[in-house]
Amino acid sequence: MKIIHAFGTRACAIKMAPLVRESKKRGHETIVLWSGQHYSSNLYEDLFDDLEIPRPDYDLKAKGTAPEMGAVMLTEGEKVIKKEGPDIVLTHGDTFTAMFMSQAAALALAPVGHVEAGLRTYSWEPYPEQICTKTADACSSLFFAATEKNKHDLLSEHVPEDRLFVTGNTVVDASFQHAEFARKKSRILEKFRFKHPLVFWSCHRKENMLHEERMRGIFDSLLEMEDVNFFCSVLPSTQIIAEKLGYAKKLASKDHIHWVPCLPKYTDAMRIILESDLILTDSGGLQEEASSLHVPCLTLRYVTDRPESVEAGGNKCVGTKADNIIKETMGILENPDVSNKMKRAKNPYGDGKSSERIIKLIEKFEGKLSRWETEIRNKDGT
Repeated sequence: MKIIHAFGTRACAIKMAPLVRESKKRGHETIVLWSGQHYSSNLYEDLFDDLEIPRPDYDLKAKGTAPEMGAVMLTEGEKVIKKEGPDIVLTHGDTFTAMFMSQAAALALAPVGHVEAGLRTYSWEPYPEQICTKTADACSSLFFAATEKNKHDLLSEHVPEDRLFVTGNTVVDASFQHAEFARKKSRILEKFRFKHPLVFWSCHRKENMLHEERMRGIFDSLLEMEDVNFFCSVLPSTQIIAEKLGYAKKLASKDHIHWVPCLPKYTDAMRIILESDLILTDSGGLQEEASSLHVPCLTLRYVTDRPESVEAGGNKCVGTKADNIIKETMGILENPDVSNKMKRAKNPYGDGKSSERIIKLIEKFEGKLSRWETEIRNKDGT
């Protein structure tokens, strides 16, 4: 079969890498289409080599605002899809790339497979991710849900059950595979020589970035916890808001804070995560990685589309107010019983074999991916 893997952010590259490898392993024509949504050199240039997947066959170089990126993805993406004539286009998650590339494929009459389908909070947040994931699902022919909750939510929206599968999350595959790579080949710990307690920090969601009060609370909590060592993985959008609010120099100058642009190599980031006592983040992917690697996690949000990790006990939403972030962080770092209980929480996102399941399911649907109706349906659904 011919499979287009369409993605365009660092996080999605990490989660799609196991699928790309599995697709090639099983002998399928595997085309990587990079939207360009993440275009900073440290988020892109070394990533593919580190993940051990081929560099993109197509780079749409979509940049700018969401509508500007969307215009490029829809027009140029459609051209690629029509030229290649794939059996299926795989998109991932809740990004602008997932939304626009799913639309481009569906409108070009190419079947769409949505990996990590069904992420729902039934809230405006996370914004704009809830808009993106719902749109991608609306365009899809196959739905690969990570959890039973995701499946239940999709069924409540009348997604066809015979096209919906619980596969686990490919981030578990990536975490397991790259944790071993990281232990063997990463030398990042020699560079930083961290002290404990160590917290891996990443904050970049628009729902926080668009609110000055939220970001001040998050940044203030970092500055105030001087007895804790932080490795801050800083995306360009995070740096911009830190500069805008007058925090960038203060954060970068503190001895207990490593304020570092997002590491080019996933294996280096993974090695630091494995060394960490806690993850403090608003990232959905990091919540899943924390569960997979049994590192306690606190989520800098008021609602999460990964509630399974909260229910399992390995994760907790703590909001964005500085006093609460500090209270919850220190409550874990200073209490081994609490920390160990979170570490022992069951991983709800799968067993590391999601990619194999997804590609096998696609193979079963070869030649049967059309979503056109084939019979008259009565009012009772028969």
